Amino acid sequence: MLNFPFLLERCKDTLASDIAFYFSPDTNFIVNLTNKQLHRRILQAHSKHSACDMRPLLLLALLLFSAPSIYGQIVDGKALVLPSLHVGSRDLQKPLTVAIRFKIEKDWHLYWKNAGDAGFAPRVTWQLPAGFSVSELRFPTPHKITEGDLVAFGYTDELILLADLIPDATAPTPKDLTISAAINWLVCKESCVPGDTTLSLTLSRLQPEDLAAGRTLIARAQAAMPEPLSKSTLQLERTTFDGKTLSLFFSGPDAKHITDFFPETHDALLYRFGEFKIENGAVIMPVSVQGQLPKSLDIKGIVMLGEKGYELHATVASSATLSAPSSETSQGGLLRQAFKTQDEPVRLSIGIALLFAVIGGIILNIMPCVLPVLSLKVMGLVQNAGQSKSESLKHGLVFMLGVLVSFWVLAIVAIVLQQAGEQIGWGFQFQSPIFVLSMILVVFIFGLNLAGLFEFSTPNVPGQVSRTLMRTDLLGSFTNGVLATTLATPCTAPFLGSALGFAFSQPPYVIFIIFTAVGFGLALPYLILAAQPQWLKFVPKPGPWMNRFKQAMSFLLFATVIWLLSVFGAQLGTEGVIAALVLLLAVSVGFWLVGQFADYGVSRLRRVAVWATALFMMGLTYLIVFERQLQWREPKVLSATTSLMHQSSIPWQPFSLEAIEQAVQSGKTVFVDFTADWCFTCKITEKTVIETELVEKKIAELGIIPIKADWTNRNDDITQLLKKFGRSGVPLYVVFPAGRLHEPIVLPEVLTPELLIETFEKASQPPTAVRTSDS
Repeated sequence: MLNFPFLLERCKDTLASDIAFYFSPDTNFIVNLTNKQLHRRILQAHSKHSACDMRPLLLLALLLFSAPSIYGQIVDGKALVLPSLHVGSRDLQKPLTVAIRFKIEKDWHLYWKNAGDAGFAPRVTWQLPAGFSVSELRFPTPHKITEGDLVAFGYTDELILLADLIPDATAPTPKDLTISAAINWLVCKESCVPGDTTLSLTLSRLQPEDLAAGRTLIARAQAAMPEPLSKSTLQLERTTFDGKTLSLFFSGPDAKHITDFFPETHDALLYRFGEFKIENGAVIMPVSVQGQLPKSLDIKGIVMLGEKGYELHATVASSATLSAPSSETSQGGLLRQAFKTQDEPVRLSIGIALLFAVIGGIILNIMPCVLPVLSLKVMGLVQNAGQSKSESLKHGLVFMLGVLVSFWVLAIVAIVLQQAGEQIGWGFQFQSPIFVLSMILVVFIFGLNLAGLFEFSTPNVPGQVSRTLMRTDLLGSFTNGVLATTLATPCTAPFLGSALGFAFSQPPYVIFIIFTAVGFGLALPYLILAAQPQWLKFVPKPGPWMNRFKQAMSFLLFATVIWLLSVFGAQLGTEGVIAALVLLLAVSVGFWLVGQFADYGVSRLRRVAVWATALFMMGLTYLIVFERQLQWREPKVLSATTSLMHQSSIPWQPFSLEAIEQAVQSGKTVFVDFTADWCFTCKITEKTVIETELVEKKIAELGIIPIKADWTNRNDDITQLLKKFGRSGVPLYVVFPAGRLHEPIVLPEVLTPELLIETFEKASQPPTAVRTSDS
């Protein structure tokens, strides 16, 4: 029996600001909330206060917010659940299988043995004559049921439970037998209705057709039961548990086809079902620890391959001294290694670092991240081609100022965060969905402007239009510099990674100087062209062709929007992309209104009214789709990094320090790809080098463990390991040779399939073979 007043008393302190407000102190009754609102409140509180188990309170919510007939099973004139008892034989000299069938009303559901976030499974109390015992109930394979934030495991339409009645071999066999079962259940739809009944069955009263129907029913139930894992093509390679995440790693032909995992309940663990991830044969399950951990965890559950389930029973080592994970445990010792990299980098002085920073900044101009901004700068150069040298130089200097100011702001933010103890690196701002959405809107609006939908301009003289941000005014040059810097930060380049890695290990003033050098290098080519306008004499004179050229350049910015949406989707999932597209539609309509009805011939009042209407529409759309529907400020909205794992024949495994350490120490060579969805350079290298047929075959041939260190969202372990290799951002490619955790091979940022394969072969050789070949 659940003692709900006790639970409320135990949890009232931790829940004071989250949920206890909704309980009347006099009656312990919940008021003023709908069923779904209460579910959301309890789940949010549980995510903050995992030490206090919210699931009993969810069950209380289900019972209190029940259908009108809470004690009966008739709702709207329909019986929600019809239970019945069946057997297929009268033979009492061997175990007798008994089936309990629940016929469930359409759209309602019953629960599995692990109900999930709420609910409880059917419970049976048997009344048997002396000389008989009964086995545990056997549940068929359930399916996942989701409603809002809730994840449950259960059944619709029909549930058949099986149990075996086992006669005592030493007792005489009775001539007849009456089986009685007291059954309790909870059936749910949008509300929940508890039910109970007592069923009885006397064998001598059963007709042959009753037994035949019972055998058919039992056979159908047995076919729906999960099979042992040994009957599948799956093999459990290893399990890991770092105090926060329980991971199961499978191999075999069907490992990539695992669709889900349904764990049974565990006394020491609270599963966060809504955060489970399935990634190329790996089952990643975030958990919260309840109390003291045993020395080992017995994990039971069902591995799903499509609609077919297979039972798993695994033992996972844990620390009995920990009730919550410690930073030392999560690091697994890898970060404490004194690496002796086989390709030891040259230690940088501040002078070399500054040179590398300038060169890296120059190379950034040809990296994919910056190419869309070239459309804006090319237009500026074309339009400045006919100007005087001094005027052209002025625009080049202002562009450089925009770049430098942006880098100075980035440097100051990085220094402040670093001094506050945050783990950050190059491109850290793209780990924030708020920043990515802001960039999506800015680039999209610039694209609309280039496409001619509207113009940010005011009348200079009648019939003429002043220079806009996209044309030749100084503000436009400054803005181009800011945008070029912003879009450049997800990319890295040769020399740049080493310089930035050096900077982030130095005092704040060195960080500021290195960032300034990178900005100077990024702006230097444009400054040179601006100082030598005669080099652009071959460009046609300004004319009508420039409008068409400007519109054509808008498509590069729209392509950038698509890329940024893919980054946004990796952070917030499909729902986030849909919300962003709805907002972009509202932005399009808003600026169309501005372009059509706030032109240069209208009064100031009308122009203000049009702008106010457009901004109100865009703001209202944001509030509805992001704040009300998506609720994107809640941490639980952040999605996993499954986007990095799909559509690849390489069996990528998710990153963890413990996984790397265990694989290397067990004699496996490990390849770690440090990447992020917002790193365009990373994605190109993955498609053109890493995920090529030759590399994939070599990984399979040598049995290399490929691990994807996804930095799309913030991950402090990845940040620390990057710093361990003297890097501040992605991409980074590292191979850990089998059995030599302290001798990683750091690969260059510019990779080729041949270099990667050669490194794999070298790392897979035994240590003695490596030393012989080196000599």
